[in-house]
Amino acid sequence: MRNELCWEAEVMRSVITALIQFLLFTCAVQATSPEAQQLIDRAAADCSAFENGEFDAGNAFTTIELSSQFGTVEAELVDESEFACSSAASLYCGTGGCMLNIIIGDTVSAWQVTGWRLIDWGADSILLIGRDGGWCGGAGAEVCYEALLWSNGKVLTVGPAP
Repeated sequence: MRNELCWEAEVMRSVITALIQFLLFTCAVQATSPEAQQLIDRAAADCSAFENGEFDAGNAFTTIELSSQFGTVEAELVDESEFACSSAASLYCGTGGCMLNIIIGDTVSAWQVTGWRLIDWGADSILLIGRDGGWCGGAGAEVCYEALLWSNGKVLTVGPAP
């Protein structure tokens, strides 16, 4: 009787642990907008399709605010550098960086980046993205940066539109 109770307790502990892990994983990859969730779901499907890989979105989803004297907007970021696939080390990134998807309203724009940072410059909140040198007229190994700013209902930048 005692061994049976210990076995039942162990099974119950395993079930609860698995349920908690499942809920934490599910919450971690849920995005706010359907557009962001679609990007995450597509990446998970690509991973699964490649040798039945297991997908982890990591901390790919972030909400930011871009602002200038001409307006403010909330944007969602899906940073594919955070994605991981157990069966493919480089499924989401290449030598020029990873895709950073920016969702404003129902519009998705994407930039290939080596990293990003939100910076404050006076009253402006600017998304600074690291770029492969090829985007700036240099060699691929060189580093350059592009600034994205919200102004009068659109993203302004000196770089080419994505």
